[in-house]
Amino acid sequence: MSDKRFVQGSGINAFNGNELIVKGALESKVGLMAGYPGSPVAEVFTILEENAEILRECGLWGEMTNDESQGAAALNGALDVGVNAVAVMKSVGLNVAADPINIINYADKLGLSGRRGGALVVCGDDPHASSTQVAGDSRQLMEHLKMAIIEPSTPQEVKDWIGEGLRLSQYSNLVVGYLITTYLAEGGGSVILSENQPSEITFKNPITLDISKVDIKRRVSIPPNTWDLEKEIVRDRFPKVHEYVRDHKLDKILYDDGRKHRIGFIAAGISYSYLEQALWELGLDEQFPILKPAVTYPLEPDIVGELSKKVENIIVVEEKSPAIENQVKTILDDLVQEGRISSMPKVWGKFFPQGDGFPEESGLTPSNLIEKIGNLLLEIGDPAAKIDQKKIHSELDLIAEIKAYGLLVPPRSPGFCAGCPHRETLSAVHSLRDTPEHKDIFAHGDIGCYSMSFLPPFGEMHNLTAMALGGAAGAGMDPFVTNKQYALMGDSTFFWRGMTAISNSIKEGQDILYLILDNKNTAMTGHQPTPESGHNLMGDKTTPQDIESIVRAMGQGQIYVKKMPPSNREKYMKELDKVFEKSGVKVIIADKECGITFHKRKRSERNRIIERQGFIKKETFVNISQEVCENCRECTKNTGCPGLTIINTDYGEKIGIDQSICVSDTYCTKVMACPSFEKVIVTRNRPPKSRVKKVSLENVPQPAPHRFNDTWKIFISGVGGMGVGVMSSVLARAGTKEGYHVRFNDKKGLAIRNGAVSAHVLYSNGKAKISTIVPNGKADLLMGVDMLEAERSLVYASQVHTTAVVNTTVVPTIPMLAGMMNYPPDVEENIRRHTNSDEYFGGRLSEISELYFGSKLFTNMILLGAAFQKGLIPVSEQNLIDAILETVPASQRTRNMEALRLGRKMAIEPALLDFKNIVADERILTLFGAKESYPSVLDMKAKQLSHSYWMFWRGKTVADEYRRLVEGTVATMRLDEDTNRAIARRVYDLIMWGELPYAEKYVDKVLEVFRNDREDKGYAATKTAMLDLHKVMAIKDEIYTPHLLTDGEKLDRDKVRYNVDEENGDKITYEHINRPEFEVFGKQLRFDLPQWLAHNWLMRIFKHMKWTRTILDSWGWHKKERAFRDWYKDDVIGFYLKTASSNYDLALRALRVINDPYRPNEFAVTGFREVIYPKMDKARREFEELAEPGQQLPVMPMITASSQM
Repeated sequence: MSDKRFVQGSGINAFNGNELIVKGALESKVGLMAGYPGSPVAEVFTILEENAEILRECGLWGEMTNDESQGAAALNGALDVGVNAVAVMKSVGLNVAADPINIINYADKLGLSGRRGGALVVCGDDPHASSTQVAGDSRQLMEHLKMAIIEPSTPQEVKDWIGEGLRLSQYSNLVVGYLITTYLAEGGGSVILSENQPSEITFKNPITLDISKVDIKRRVSIPPNTWDLEKEIVRDRFPKVHEYVRDHKLDKILYDDGRKHRIGFIAAGISYSYLEQALWELGLDEQFPILKPAVTYPLEPDIVGELSKKVENIIVVEEKSPAIENQVKTILDDLVQEGRISSMPKVWGKFFPQGDGFPEESGLTPSNLIEKIGNLLLEIGDPAAKIDQKKIHSELDLIAEIKAYGLLVPPRSPGFCAGCPHRETLSAVHSLRDTPEHKDIFAHGDIGCYSMSFLPPFGEMHNLTAMALGGAAGAGMDPFVTNKQYALMGDSTFFWRGMTAISNSIKEGQDILYLILDNKNTAMTGHQPTPESGHNLMGDKTTPQDIESIVRAMGQGQIYVKKMPPSNREKYMKELDKVFEKSGVKVIIADKECGITFHKRKRSERNRIIERQGFIKKETFVNISQEVCENCRECTKNTGCPGLTIINTDYGEKIGIDQSICVSDTYCTKVMACPSFEKVIVTRNRPPKSRVKKVSLENVPQPAPHRFNDTWKIFISGVGGMGVGVMSSVLARAGTKEGYHVRFNDKKGLAIRNGAVSAHVLYSNGKAKISTIVPNGKADLLMGVDMLEAERSLVYASQVHTTAVVNTTVVPTIPMLAGMMNYPPDVEENIRRHTNSDEYFGGRLSEISELYFGSKLFTNMILLGAAFQKGLIPVSEQNLIDAILETVPASQRTRNMEALRLGRKMAIEPALLDFKNIVADERILTLFGAKESYPSVLDMKAKQLSHSYWMFWRGKTVADEYRRLVEGTVATMRLDEDTNRAIARRVYDLIMWGELPYAEKYVDKVLEVFRNDREDKGYAATKTAMLDLHKVMAIKDEIYTPHLLTDGEKLDRDKVRYNVDEENGDKITYEHINRPEFEVFGKQLRFDLPQWLAHNWLMRIFKHMKWTRTILDSWGWHKKERAFRDWYKDDVIGFYLKTASSNYDLALRALRVINDPYRPNEFAVTGFREVIYPKMDKARREFEELAEPGQQLPVMPMITASSQM
């Protein structure tokens, strides 16, 4: 769907940098835009595709070439005609395109039509390396290629200078490099618009070229022609650049007050905006002369000489290398030598009088400049400027204060999306490493979504060469090693240059496996088409090119090629296992569509059904039974799926499903780590009942907005997929409508794949100078769509300036899911401490969104509503609403507006943040962490027991005995509520496992430990034994597990979780994903439970077959688990009873040997079968060491009971 902003011919609107490149081309008679997507300019190609209709109308042809060099080469063809052409690529893409650009630049660019076209290469540099494999500074390469370089500084210039760069190219007969960096490309702001101007020659009116007019000497750069063309570049074309810059006054000296200054500045590109903002924050706006060059290579010398006469010291502000600084020094040397200036001012940039200047590593920010320039001015001053030293000290103190925060926030690296097919390949390969023959396979890396394979939990990347060159790196390794090797390659990468790497491997007889991840998209950069897609950016049908056919043709039947979906984990792993053992070149094509595009279609279809009939008649969900889950984290370690999450239960942490993220692709179930996974099928005959009480969202009073004189700065933090970009777009549009001068920036690139994302939005009212970045400590509003990322963003906050509005729902990182680290306990407290705590607003808004709207995806709008109602978004209600309606899809507008109103309501009625005030059914509270009381658990379990036996009178007897046993134990120990509740649950469990005598043995042992425990130690041993003895006694065998899967409490919870109301006609059924195992006559029998059997009726039969344990036990059934149980009950607890009086800490440490709260990753005996058995052995070894005579261990601090439960 086309965006009407791209045909707006006057007025003001908000655009990001990528959009401005396209709008600038539309306004500048561009006939061709070509290239290959890469961050930070990848979005250009998405914009071209989405607005193909507008492009056609304006005569602009958009082309996504197979690689950057072809995009650059396309310039040559367009120039031969006489058409303005723009190539777009990222910094590392310029490396690829350097060869054709160099040759094109030599040639004369007069087209055969008689028109001279302009050639512009838009290059996206990433100085901070936020989403690029290497930090970018393309100026040096552009200089080597003899390109002129133009660097826009503001969003307005990004648009307007597209035309300026093309005119410079036409005038100078040079290819012009158009350099834009991440914070400008992914940033943006409000700009003044002009009418679109079509090219004189377009694809709609093609012409016939007169070949007789070809001037081969000036068009073909091969010696001897090259010699004359090079001379022309140096002696004629570069001087024309200077001439054009002077004639059109592109370079400017700003704030020249006619006085001699001690300090003056030179800055271009985004660095200029940072400089202006830094000086504004320091109270030094318009106090110093600033030379702002538009063309930064070759730098025009006259204006540099002019500045040199006005200042004693020139401070050059630029990111990365001293490209401008070195030119300035050379120019000044020449001017002195020529006698055009009498003396040369000192030039500073990368070094300052007091030491280091602006760093070459990483990039700049306004805060870097505030600190560096503030200290410089305090040192050398400037009598001609009004310098407020108190103000400077205040700014430097704020920076020092923020540096002193010293917060250690766990990193949130990006990860594969839910439903991503790449996860299936990486998980399979990673699991194969568990076998000795595959543990030393070498993994060659590449560029694409699969670049994330080096991250936890997979670590499947051992080197990185360059895009499409993983296999070529393998060619250098192959002669010297015996290791098997594989290289990942995407489908777009295959067509980029990957097929030449495969060709080289075939030619060299390499021993390597290529895993081509064919997800039908150029996915990492925005889901642009590939040559396999069957259409181009303009929507025209093209001939689909089949990867498998191409590879088979290359191999001529001599290499192994197989195309298969990676979803069938067992079959896929068998294939990989077989293929790794083969010699020579092998190619496996993992054939499965990108999860984003596939499930986007599915969601759209689902939304259409709901819109049409009000509900979905049948839906299938993946569920994890928390009763069965062992928290072994095998599912998270093997998938790293963000659809999995961590939940807290009365049995400690367990893994659950985040239904707002999970796409039910069921891959987590195929790991077969445990029997806790199941499919839940919900059928309905009518719309489900609301889960929340009706809250009136009408007549919310208008907020009193915070007034600001100069600037208002907003920082938004979250996780990729949470809608941070939507929020910044809404705020930018609303601010523009309000009449503010707006700047904004969205962090995109790799981070959008479940990584940390952020956005800056700045409003200026009057002359205040702003860039696309909020300076450190200066955010007026911090909006945390994710709490952990809000804590990470506190560098932008301070107690003096910042009010925080935060979603406190916990979203674990992938390493947290995998059990590699824990979520910090003091995140919200830190946010409150480092912002204005009196104005703080926080709540579990994601869960509230899920309750109200069935999805967490509306959290961002709830947050916006709360911030707006608190007066922290200084725009009118109508402008905010209009901005939302322009930003979100039409199908989602109603719910987004409801979410906005809900957030506003919560801001004035904070009681609505308490779940018990909004849920329609109190049972829902247990899904969100509410703990039931000990008496209610006791009553519930007694009632369940009374109905658990076919002989009803026996059920009542057992229930009475259960109550007696629990109440007697509780009365004896007289401990806390959590312990009492834990005892009530565990005694019930063990009755269900092995009848009442079995539970009595448990209680006797716990009481024995209690009698030898110490009150001054918080009864730590009793609480440990209570938990861990239950764990080893409640063996989750093929009889007890079916009980857990069909337990009444579990089934009731599922009905609440999936909003199943049988009175409303709803129905819930199960399909258990289980692999039972029996040992018969010494042989292990393990099989997948057939789908037609995997239902609750079979589980109910199994759970009543306790009598079979006697027979099966005699055959060695679960003998390891039973031996471990007896060992813990007798040996470990026995050691505690003997040792506690003389060395309590050692005895306690021994008691914790199967679940050490200090070392959960090392000593947590969890899992099933092959997963748990090595942990059992390790626990035994640890105990043997502890039990050695004379063993002394350091005393460890007490762990509270609640942290263990």
